[in-house]
Amino acid sequence: MAIFPFFSNKKQPVLVRCTYCYDEFYLSPREVRLLETKNTGDTVCPVKEECDMCHIGFIIPVNYTDYRAKTYLFHEIKPKIKNLDPNTVMERIFGHGFYQL
Repeated sequence: MAIFPFFSNKKQPVLVRCTYCYDEFYLSPREVRLLETKNTGDTVCPVKEECDMCHIGFIIPVNYTDYRAKTYLFHEIKPKIKNLDPNTVMERIFGHGFYQL
């Protein structure tokens, strides 16, 4: 009986949560890798994206360890991230010429 199938190198999905509405979902390892390359200059958290549900908060990992063995925890990162202003969000959504009266 071989025990090698129990030691697979597959990465597990990463649980992420919004800083404003607390919406949770999982990101695949590929999506996490794409976010890391997109946010390489971000010193707070390289896995950060604007929330698609509320458009005010940011999606950050609950518990994530990158390839440099640095651990990112939600309760440590959240105080460092400032949520977006609702007026700025509405301007960003409707101010690009798609919606004009």
